[in-house]
Amino acid sequence: MPAIDRPRLLQLPTKILGKRCVLRPYRSGDGAAVFSAVMEDVEELMQWMSWPKNHKGADDSENYVRDMAGKWQTREALVMGIFSLDEKTLYGGTGFHGFDWSVPSLEIGWYLRKSARGQGIATEAVSLCCTLAFDHMKVNRVWGSCDALNEKSAKLFERVGFAREAHLRGERRDHHGAVRDSFVYGMLARDWSARAGASN
Repeated sequence: MPAIDRPRLLQLPTKILGKRCVLRPYRSGDGAAVFSAVMEDVEELMQWMSWPKNHKGADDSENYVRDMAGKWQTREALVMGIFSLDEKTLYGGTGFHGFDWSVPSLEIGWYLRKSARGQGIATEAVSLCCTLAFDHMKVNRVWGSCDALNEKSAKLFERVGFAREAHLRGERRDHHGAVRDSFVYGMLARDWSARAGASN
C-alpha cells in the first residue's frame, strides 16, 4: 500500500450504513446525545477508560463533538458516532486516531452505551470502520489495544478478524493507579481481503 501524502484530500463517505447501525462524523448538536450515552453507565466506562471524566455536563460533550467535527475535516481524527438506523439514538462512538500515514496505519477505538450492548452493534461498527479503512482509504494496517482483563473488547477484536499480536506485561499505569497488562491486536489489508473473500 502506498503512503498517503495528503490525508486532508481523502474523499470519505459522510455516512456508513450497516444492518444494525449507521456511522457518521459528529456535528454540532450531537453533544446532548453523547452525554446521555456516556452517563448511562459512566462507572463501567471509567473501569477501562479515563476520558469519560471529561464529560461533566452536556456542554462538555457538545464541545467534544464540535472538536471532533473539526478534526474530521483536517483528518487529525476520524471519530464517528454509532447511531441507530434512523439516527435518533446514539449507541456509542468509534473511529480512528494515532495515524501513521507513511504506512499507512490507523489505531481504532470504540465505546458502546450499556443498553446497546449484546446486540452485535459494536461488532458491526468495528467492521464498518474496517470497511472505511481498507476499502475507502486503502490503508495497510488497522490496530488497537485493550486492557488484558477487558474480555469483551478482546473478543470483539477477534470476532472481526484481528490477530492478537502482543501481550504487553506491566506496560502501563492506568488512570486508577494500577499497573496493567495490555493486548495489542492488528489487521492488515491482506487479512481483510482474505476474510471478505472467504465470506463470499
